[in-house]
Amino acid sequence: MGKKYKILIISDTEILGQYPMDKLKKMFFDVDFIISAGDLGNDYLDYLFTTLNKDIIYVNGNHVYKKGHDISFCKNIDGKVLKYKGLKIFGLGGSKKYSYQENQYSEFEMTQRIILNLGYLFLGKLDIMVTHTPPRRVNDREDFTHQGFEVFHKILKYFKPKLWIHGHIHLVSHMDTQETTIGNTRIVNAYGYKIIEYMKN
Repeated sequence: MGKKYKILIISDTEILGQYPMDKLKKMFFDVDFIISAGDLGNDYLDYLFTTLNKDIIYVNGNHVYKKGHDISFCKNIDGKVLKYKGLKIFGLGGSKKYSYQENQYSEFEMTQRIILNLGYLFLGKLDIMVTHTPPRRVNDREDFTHQGFEVFHKILKYFKPKLWIHGHIHLVSHMDTQETTIGNTRIVNAYGYKIIEYMKN
């Protein structure tokens, strides 16, 4: 029998900041943890952490808001593999390099970030992949800024995460959903917030 996780995923728009604490506690009292796919203010992550008392696992987007606000109590997995609650989670933040600001990468640079983690990736199965930008031609757009990374298809092919969470692609409303399945990988745009379930076999 597998273990089921209930996860709050968030990215790109701070919609939950409009909700009072008591409402947030009622909405999300039973989530196991939170995953942020980037482009959210550090103060916003702090608000959710403090209100819900749930671990936040995050990567950075191509924008980092309220950088001076300390969130060292959250788990930054940008460029790292994390073992957490029996899960193996790999995070890669940032977007395509379009203006030479921080957290922007060429295909080569993103490939190098993956290579640095190959030792960890080959040990055991990868459960969850967290990126800011999606894989190319999966939930992405055609303008260069919002194109996904080609190299992410290597992760899909060789490591086959069951769940892939990303942000970066804005939807009309935080209530919209954008999901794609490739092989056995469920790829979900976290824009705004979503509650998803993950079953660890």
